[in-house]
Amino acid sequence: MEEVLEIVFFIGFLYWFWPNLFTEGASRANKMVDMVTNRMFDAVNRFAPTQRQQNDSLASIGDLKRFVSEQRTRKILAREADIKTRENQLYEIKETIPSIESIKSRPLVGLTCYSCAPISRESLVNKTTKYLGLKNILNEHPALTKRNLLTKTFSHFSQCYQANSFFYTQVADIVLKDDRVKSAIEIATIQQCNGAENNNESYYLQLWGINEKRAKKLLKDMQSTMSDLLLKITSWVLYKLLPCFLSSVVVHSGQIQMLKEAGQNGLPLIFLPLHKSHLDYVMISFILLNNNIRCPLIAAGDNLRMPFFGSLLRGLGAFYIKRRIDPIMGQKDHVYKAILHSYMNAGLRAGHNLEFFLEGGRTRTGKPLMPKYGIFSVILDAFMDGTIEDALLVPVSINYEKLVDGNFIREQLGQPKQMETFGSAMKSIWQVLNSNYGMVRIDFNQPFSLRELVKTFNNGKVQNNVVFNKKLKSHPSATSLYGTDIVSEEHKHLVEKISKHVLYDCARSTSVMSTNAVAFLLMHKFRQGVKLDTLVVALDELRNELVNKQKDMGFSGNSVDVILYAIDILGPTLIKKEKINNETFIKPVVTLPNVIELNYYSNTLVTYYCLEAVVASALTSLDLNLGEIIEDELIEASIDLCNILQYEFVFCKPCQSIESAIMDCIEDLTIFRDVFIIDTTNAFEAERGRRIAEHLFQDDEERTHVLKKLKINNKKETQEYIKFASSLLIPLIESYSIAAFCMDKLIGQSISENELIREILDEMREQLGTGSISYDESVSSDSIKNVFKLFQKWGILESYNENRRRFYYLKQSHDNTASVRTLSGRIDKYRSNFMHLQ
Repeated sequence: MEEVLEIVFFIGFLYWFWPNLFTEGASRANKMVDMVTNRMFDAVNRFAPTQRQQNDSLASIGDLKRFVSEQRTRKILAREADIKTRENQLYEIKETIPSIESIKSRPLVGLTCYSCAPISRESLVNKTTKYLGLKNILNEHPALTKRNLLTKTFSHFSQCYQANSFFYTQVADIVLKDDRVKSAIEIATIQQCNGAENNNESYYLQLWGINEKRAKKLLKDMQSTMSDLLLKITSWVLYKLLPCFLSSVVVHSGQIQMLKEAGQNGLPLIFLPLHKSHLDYVMISFILLNNNIRCPLIAAGDNLRMPFFGSLLRGLGAFYIKRRIDPIMGQKDHVYKAILHSYMNAGLRAGHNLEFFLEGGRTRTGKPLMPKYGIFSVILDAFMDGTIEDALLVPVSINYEKLVDGNFIREQLGQPKQMETFGSAMKSIWQVLNSNYGMVRIDFNQPFSLRELVKTFNNGKVQNNVVFNKKLKSHPSATSLYGTDIVSEEHKHLVEKISKHVLYDCARSTSVMSTNAVAFLLMHKFRQGVKLDTLVVALDELRNELVNKQKDMGFSGNSVDVILYAIDILGPTLIKKEKINNETFIKPVVTLPNVIELNYYSNTLVTYYCLEAVVASALTSLDLNLGEIIEDELIEASIDLCNILQYEFVFCKPCQSIESAIMDCIEDLTIFRDVFIIDTTNAFEAERGRRIAEHLFQDDEERTHVLKKLKINNKKETQEYIKFASSLLIPLIESYSIAAFCMDKLIGQSISENELIREILDEMREQLGTGSISYDESVSSDSIKNVFKLFQKWGILESYNENRRRFYYLKQSHDNTASVRTLSGRIDKYRSNFMHLQ
């Protein structure tokens, strides 16, 4: 009977201390219980000394079996009821967080481009990977190697302690011995000697010592002190702190599985996340550590090198770089560039993964910023010179239901950025810990080979957009590493194409949060307010569209619950909810300054629809003849508008021409939106004419081009959609138009950047008051700065630096009123006709 008692104790132990074994599925639980009870019966039969003892034993075992069966049934029924409840209702009350179990069925977003990286596209992904579900990192942990009472009681500590340990090599000593650094010190010393009167050998050695000392100081300020122990301790702290202000941190299990497999091939992983919050790099390292993936070295701005937090971030992998480099002195600062270049190369050779933000700083508008090329150019250079055999690029999309960093209203209204300090950091942390910011969603795109992408672009497999790329070629910042010639000219086109491809991929794979969807609808469909029932219908339609576009959403459940939850997260300063005649009425706050923050959340979806918005805006700018338009004219106007807004969006992948992207968009608007009516008769005649022209002029270099006409559908729904799609870009077009109008302030003089921005913002506020512009969110310093970049690229505006201030002036050929009016008219035409639609 001792064996029987041991088995009974074992069953009790399983039920009380290991319940997870019985919650993975009814079939598994049944098999486990049946196996244990059968073994128990066998033991009883072997050790039954008397009939009475046997009967007593069987009776007790029968009771135990009934108890086991009842408990098992209760658990199964409870689990099924819980699943059913989660599937039917997203939120029990407004504070309830969305159940990750109810949003497991999700598309695997972020797969790499078939055109650019077909081999990478087929790697790391299988049917199992695609159908792995979402999980909340705060609740789900990888299996512990040891399971006992201690590890279950201190599960978070056990999880962090038992995570894989990695040795993070310190490479500072290697950097100072690198030939690149020694050569830079020599060049800097020679340049200083040539500019001095006393240039004898002793003076040369003195300058050499000064430059060598400076190199050590630069390296000390830059270097990371990454520690596996500190990473684990911080991870445990985050397990305790993150639930204080976040409901969940959600990742796709299939994406994590791809990263694990990619990390086993010996190539460095280069994580390239969009930058929305200071929490971004902490969250990425937290997720990687707790999934046993090597954490990366992180390029951080030197503004974060503050007391305590600076040292903490160093230990978590941060290495500090200058955010801005003087455009003149930066060209000559060979030592700093060599230190940075050699430090990153040494890290890659030592097996470190890397992480940096292509955008440079955090987005202030909710839209991805145009990429900065400096750090990525170092990675490409390391590949080109053979320092690394290859690298796997991992675009990362991060989205927050509510931004932890607060809002950027002050900066958008022209006030200077407040620099981070220890005191401000502590105050922000305290405020965050006592607030609710909802869910965070992190999407790791499919890793793709840098070698494959470089080979694709260099072999001319994607040459169909050469003309357009020259037309819209980026104008690098003079204060970036890229603008100060850290990479050779021959590689710059690769840096730009790959960077924009990554940015495009990140923007398209960003999951839509509930706050994004609700803000988008209220800002662009229901600015004057709407009944809750009408908003629910609109959200249902939007969700269906996103599903058809293979976009993922960071929410599920009934739309009414999603809307009420989003309104609660955003708060009454952004969205007002009131009862009118027993009906709930929702109204966005669309006046300054609050509208700027609401527009931030809306812009995630504006990025999805930007090309449709371009075509709709171009359509409203053209004269329609009997409801028809020539397709070529529409394409040309759309390209022109893309040219104007080239610093706001990446409209298409670098492996695709903008013309073909617009034609695809027109086709989609015809098929799915009924914007254009397909005239089969005209189409047949046009095709017949094209064939006749090809036959007659087949030997001519220029063949006759048959014009194709598009007939616009005059349905009410179509007109409403054109008005809606056009409205997405009107705030930007208004900003650009007013900024162009204000260029007359530069006629015959130069003005500092800050003063010019201030004058343009004042003009915007004045025109907003008179009704000349319609959207309060048009008042944006971010758009004005992009206008300056655009006009410099167009050769209209020029700048120079003086006493650390930037001044702008008009080029001589444009330094007149007529030229300024022509410029303003070119932009203004895309909003003037829209005003008549309202």
